Amino acid sequence: MANQNLSRHAPMHRQRGLSLIELMVALTIGLFLVGAVSIIYVNTATTSRSSVMEAQMNEDATLALELLQQQVRLAGFSNVDAGGARLFPGRAVRGCDGGFTNNAGGTAFEAQTCSGTATGSDAFSVRYEATLLNSQAVTNAGVQRPANCANEGITAWNALAEGAATATPMTLADNRYYVANDADGTPSLFCQGRTGAGFGNATALIPNIENMQVQYAVTALPTAGNPIPHQVAGYVEAQNAVLGSVTPVNWSRVSAMRVCLLARSARPVPTGDNTTVDIGRYYDCNGAVQTANDRYVRRAYVTTIQLRNMRPGLPAEYQAGNDPYAYLYEN
Repeated sequence: MANQNLSRHAPMHRQRGLSLIELMVALTIGLFLVGAVSIIYVNTATTSRSSVMEAQMNEDATLALELLQQQVRLAGFSNVDAGGARLFPGRAVRGCDGGFTNNAGGTAFEAQTCSGTATGSDAFSVRYEATLLNSQAVTNAGVQRPANCANEGITAWNALAEGAATATPMTLADNRYYVANDADGTPSLFCQGRTGAGFGNATALIPNIENMQVQYAVTALPTAGNPIPHQVAGYVEAQNAVLGSVTPVNWSRVSAMRVCLLARSARPVPTGDNTTVDIGRYYDCNGAVQTANDRYVRRAYVTTIQLRNMRPGLPAEYQAGNDPYAYLYEN
């Protein structure tokens, strides 16, 4: 009994919870930690999204430049006949400041006219003899054919009116490149190419290319009694590619092309710690600082491409009254 009474009257430990002040302190610390983690996550996610979009922009511009380099390097390529004469001695390059009047539209090479809007995106055409070795092969009706810039097969045809040496059918590539909006309104690098005597479809190749500016490296003027010089006299616009002249180009003097593409991100980028002005500031193809307020990142990409097939095998002396550039197509 004594033990029971002693146990019944033993002191009991009181159970206590958190006080209001302790709870408020704990909640404050928790909210602070959650806020700090959220800020770090948002900043990291913003930076990651911006980096992904910039990487995509770089990839688009790189692909576009590689494609144009491959095509321009082929300009003027031609096989030769048994006597060593070129099968296609016609002009290989033609361009317009501000684009062609109808961009491409199937107009004959020599009949292409310029828009006259020098502030717009430039356009140019390249021609060469297409073969299964220098072009992607496509199969039409069970027959392998070289493809144009839109991956459409080119059928051999009588290209005499387009500068071929004879009426013998040949697969002439005639690819026109320009910038336009695609069906979704996205500015893109477009092409339209021959499929034979006619042209194929205008095709968007690379998205998010806003502008293309092209300059042409021209060689020095020839003088009587001397071989035509190989040295570049300067880089000029298409409308005056005969240096010092405002008349259209003698395109045979063009030895290289300097191509600048202005690319943009696929979507507006988050501002993050930057301002809209900081995101929108960029250098255009003329080296001038521009600012856009649409939160798209933009960058100009430049390359210079030699026209390897348009240089002579042996120089010839210039003679008054003769075509000083005819030797360019004689090897």
